Amino acid sequence: MMHGLNFDETDTNYMLLNEIFKIIGSRESKQIMSRNGLKPLNKVISLVKTIILAAYFECSVSFVVDELKSKSELRKGLNFDIVLGTQEIYDRLSKVNPEQLENTVNSILNKLRNDYNRGRRTFIIDATPGDLNINFKGKKISKESLGDKDYAWAWGISIGFYIGYKITLVLDYKTKMPVYFMIDRGSPNDTTMVSKILPILQRKKIIRKGDCILMDRGYYSYENYKITLQKFHVIPLILTRSKFNKEKLKSILNYPLHLFHAKSNLKKVKKAYEKLINEFLEKIDKRDKIKFHRGFIGDFFKLLKEGLGFKQLNRYTLNSMSKYTSIVVLLAGIITYLRINSKTDFQKFSEGKFY
Repeated sequence: MMHGLNFDETDTNYMLLNEIFKIIGSRESKQIMSRNGLKPLNKVISLVKTIILAAYFECSVSFVVDELKSKSELRKGLNFDIVLGTQEIYDRLSKVNPEQLENTVNSILNKLRNDYNRGRRTFIIDATPGDLNINFKGKKISKESLGDKDYAWAWGISIGFYIGYKITLVLDYKTKMPVYFMIDRGSPNDTTMVSKILPILQRKKIIRKGDCILMDRGYYSYENYKITLQKFHVIPLILTRSKFNKEKLKSILNYPLHLFHAKSNLKKVKKAYEKLINEFLEKIDKRDKIKFHRGFIGDFFKLLKEGLGFKQLNRYTLNSMSKYTSIVVLLAGIITYLRINSKTDFQKFSEGKFY
């Protein structure tokens, strides 16, 4: 049975919540929301805070609304100027453009990460199942019957077969904070995701030449190494498989044709490419370090699922799933910014110890 939400300013749960809500209600965050067309601000902020409360305490939105409406101490303690009804929250959320909300979340987190003075960066890319918890035991659900749905049959190494989505997340290694996420129907093969996600990261100016990307061996293929290095000039540190042949890889990393378009400074461009390849070949041998550092994204997924109830998904359209994911990723990102400095901290918060 869910206990009531009883505000206590000395309770570490509510102390952290007020720090989170202070960031969401800050002047900078309001400007970002307005710039992305999220209005009226007082209702948008109330909506986001209500959904965050539901995720934070792993309860329903309707339960949070009832608690807020019936307890003035809770409203006052968490600075709720207005409380939206449950139906109004869902109605308003359904009308929000998912891209506008995603851009808002990314911009707020960018401010916290101070991405504007960045230098070379390292990112971690990995995916996790978005399981809708549809019970398919005892009844047949064919692929054809899901043909017109936004979700589909899928498979994840950690849970086996499921029905739902695949959520791909990009984490900034230094801050351990999210910079981008992508949701796909079913579970497309990881090897196909590199050519899909890197152009988006480049267009959004998240990745730049010389950056590093850490990936699990699910993304492993010679073609992915080649694309990442030659097209995006980024160092792909993908965990290798047993049949990995370094000499074979080197043989396909010749100068790409587009380099020769720079006739005026061809020598300089070729030298930069050689430097990139040499750095990559040196780093790819350090497999144990890659495995350890890549593990932080698993910790972040655990925070989402175990600490913030992200495994209880009832979102049956990609739009709905995207908007809910944006808000929970915002929450997890702010928690990481405020409290998490190590793998041990991730473990504590995954267990619901918000102190």
